[in-house]
Amino acid sequence: MVHSANIDLQDVYEAQKYVFETNYAYWIEHVLFSFNWWLLLVIAIVPWFIWWRYVDKERIIEISLIGLLSMVIVTCLDIIGTSFAFWTYGFKVVQMLTTMSTVDMTLLPILNMFLYQLFPKWKTYMIASIVLALIGTFIVEPLFAWGDIYILHEWKYIYSFPIYITFTTFLKWFVQKIKAYEEKMKKKI
Repeated sequence: MVHSANIDLQDVYEAQKYVFETNYAYWIEHVLFSFNWWLLLVIAIVPWFIWWRYVDKERIIEISLIGLLSMVIVTCLDIIGTSFAFWTYGFKVVQMLTTMSTVDMTLLPILNMFLYQLFPKWKTYMIASIVLALIGTFIVEPLFAWGDIYILHEWKYIYSFPIYITFTTFLKWFVQKIKAYEEKMKKKI
């Protein structure tokens, strides 16, 4: 740990530059075009075709709002987690991103959009949300860790479980509030 008494902005810049160059060299030598890189690339692209095929086009704006909110919130949480060194990623499709863009921009948003679309009632939504949280926490995260894609440092899988549930609950609540407000405004016109 570096003591802050003699650190200036130039020191921060030099450290950032060193970390970038080290990450880039590692990514070029060990990640780019590896099996895990191809796997993450497929996971980043294919689900969007599946989503487009099965999304309820009549509710596409409402459902897309779930996806966009999911992307923003998950990316912010991921930035916080990697900044505090709770976890790191051994494999990423795009080296310059500190986050796991495949999960943040594809996997979780699409799963959350389908969750919202397929379970309109709160009771079934919450049951499905718990099942999804269990799968994410105790199957997907360990599989990613096993493949050295997701490396835990100061984090335990169990910490993710309540976050997943809180997150999906917030998404549904927030979008339903916006939808109710929109319907109220339409009645005034």
